[in-house]
Amino acid sequence: MIRFLSKILFYLSSFSILPPPKSEQLEILDWAEKKHEGAPEFLRNSLRQYDCHTRYFLKSIWLGFNLFSIFGILPLLLILFLRSLKPVSVQVKKHISLYPKIPRDIREKFAPAFVKKPLGYLKASDWKYISQIFMHGGLRPYFLFRSIWKIAVYSELMDTYQPERIWVTQEMVFESSLLTSYLHGKGVEHVNYMHGENYFSVQIAFATFSEFYVWDEYYADLFRSLNIKANKFVVFSAVERSTSHLKQKNVLKYYNQDSRNAKRFNLILDNLVRFSQDRNCELQVRLHPLHKMAYEIEALKTRNISLEDNGLDIVDSISESTYVCSEFSSVLYIASLLNRKIVIDNTFQERIDLIKDLDPIFIKKLPHEFLVQR
Repeated sequence: MIRFLSKILFYLSSFSILPPPKSEQLEILDWAEKKHEGAPEFLRNSLRQYDCHTRYFLKSIWLGFNLFSIFGILPLLLILFLRSLKPVSVQVKKHISLYPKIPRDIREKFAPAFVKKPLGYLKASDWKYISQIFMHGGLRPYFLFRSIWKIAVYSELMDTYQPERIWVTQEMVFESSLLTSYLHGKGVEHVNYMHGENYFSVQIAFATFSEFYVWDEYYADLFRSLNIKANKFVVFSAVERSTSHLKQKNVLKYYNQDSRNAKRFNLILDNLVRFSQDRNCELQVRLHPLHKMAYEIEALKTRNISLEDNGLDIVDSISESTYVCSEFSSVLYIASLLNRKIVIDNTFQERIDLIKDLDPIFIKKLPHEFLVQR
């Protein structure tokens, strides 16, 4: 059930949910920062990020999570206590990663071993830490539930692997700052690396890590503006390998995020067809694996538009293109590194106006053109 809740939140955050305008977000940041000025340092930024999340997602989501957590905390504590009685099988690994897709630069330099996240347990030394979370966490059942569980997970990871560094990709996780503090007390670094496009969003505000690996110095500046803390920001490459062996094709590739409904998707296709005809190039569409809808596949078949297989490596896919188009996606940044032409889908101008306001790198820094010339 714990993992089920985590997956729900992950899938919710993976949808193309745009935050409020930047002016409203700045008010939320100021509110969250002042609200928890008096909180203990180890808990402060996690509480701030949690409160930012409550203003980002629908209130009904948090109501459901909190109701579950009210009844789930005591059974959770019992389970984590009982699991602490089992023997530990030690497998010493200096660097471990909780995410299987480890970037090449990090993989080659540090060789972190991917490990599956355990259910966790609470040892005697953890209970004092947990009591402080209860004492200062306030009336936030879901915050307490998640924080307790994550401490337990990291407690088991520490005993099992005895690492020097734990590599994660969790800037959107509100308990990440709490875990950084927990690991710091044990002499272990909590290092985060980018895994997708970011923009100005209170969803990631106040995240705290020992180090933060970013694709570009632009992102480091963006994260600092969101009060994200790290002892050091390190730039690494978003492109995993050389693609010089691949032949560039005269094709416009559209990377769909979440079209929401058939009418909207067909409007996008109308604009893509016009653009490809004007440029005299082929058109291919790649649907997001998490948001692939039957009406999208049907619309592509009806129009005889090529659907790209999600099995094709994304870097290879981009490298084969001449034009790379999306409304908002990391493919636009990767395309710039591969010297491909960036096309921003502005079919729905009100969304593009909001996206512009959120300071994405592909609008603020990278050369681009728009799908529709108005």
